[in-house]
Amino acid sequence: MKTWKRLISGLFALVLLASLAGSALAAEDAKKESPKPAGQFSQWFSNMGVNPEDPKASEAVLAKMGTVIQQTKTVGKETLTLNAAVWEGDSVHLSLTAKSPNLPKHLDGYSWLSSDKCTARMPEAQWKEYVENKITTESAGENLSKEERDQWFQSLMKPEQTAELRPHLGVVSREGDTVQLAVTMRLDNYRENPEVTLHIENVAITGNGKSLTAEGMTGSLLKGPFEFTFTLDKVLPSMNYEGDVPVTYGKVPLRVKKFSVSPTQMAVNCDIDTQGSVTIVDRRSGPVSGKTISVEKDLKLALNGLWTKDGKYMDCTAYMGVTITGTGTPANKGDTVSWDRDFPYPIDPAAVTAVDIGGTRVELAKLKPAAE
Repeated sequence: MKTWKRLISGLFALVLLASLAGSALAAEDAKKESPKPAGQFSQWFSNMGVNPEDPKASEAVLAKMGTVIQQTKTVGKETLTLNAAVWEGDSVHLSLTAKSPNLPKHLDGYSWLSSDKCTARMPEAQWKEYVENKITTESAGENLSKEERDQWFQSLMKPEQTAELRPHLGVVSREGDTVQLAVTMRLDNYRENPEVTLHIENVAITGNGKSLTAEGMTGSLLKGPFEFTFTLDKVLPSMNYEGDVPVTYGKVPLRVKKFSVSPTQMAVNCDIDTQGSVTIVDRRSGPVSGKTISVEKDLKLALNGLWTKDGKYMDCTAYMGVTITGTGTPANKGDTVSWDRDFPYPIDPAAVTAVDIGGTRVELAKLKPAAE
């Protein structure tokens, strides 16, 4: 099933605005107020958040997509443990624990890390199957020629040229000689039970996000090399919907065309339902005559939250989101706007019943499941 990342891939003349809702201080306060994890997965992936009203529900969601690994490797005075993985259908999250007596004093949760020497791979036969399934799924309805398919296949068979399986490391927390690390990498649900080999080497500290500087904040975190091989046993993919639901957001009439919800994020794609000539402008635009729609004012991030089957509302306005506008596609000439928003904690996509777009409740029952 096509995920959000592919829903927006056909937009032309993209204008990207990152709406960083909430400050670093607010995020830090939220961490301090977070409830204790209710189980092992919630402890390993504490950076993904915990439902304050029902910590056990967060543990259950992570367990649905979780694989326990618990492999430990030691190189010199460094010890690295790969605790577990969670796979949400288009990305894999890994939890690692590093121990070393030589950790730099300035290493903390704000440290920036370089992952340039870290890699991940699948066995060649599995990767070939993954690539073939990827092409079949993503080319549906595009009438590609055999030559175009062959070229695409040859390109994807070189994993180093794709976005998949590229580990990105971050620091979750540090206590003495122990550091909790998080790894995220792109991997779509195009093959069941993939075997992955993770290689960690020469992880360097490149700066500090709190002070926004590299001066005095660089150094080595892990030299390694470390290598772990594991199989992803569980996955919890996105739920994707399509339709044509009218919504008015401020002065802008919209039509909701696509909606996608994963365990950690939601996204919506809308047509801008205006008559006549309208120009979308942002802060970089020069003088424009005629009717305009401002990205910053009229199309400000409107994906506010969602409702679940138990009737509860999840407020997401304090979490990161992105606004993307476009001038349409060959099949749809009109202007479009797309929003995505992160969740405060993981949820089961199947439990979502409605989405809050600019204060308007849109029932998912008015949409239909998207074709695979």
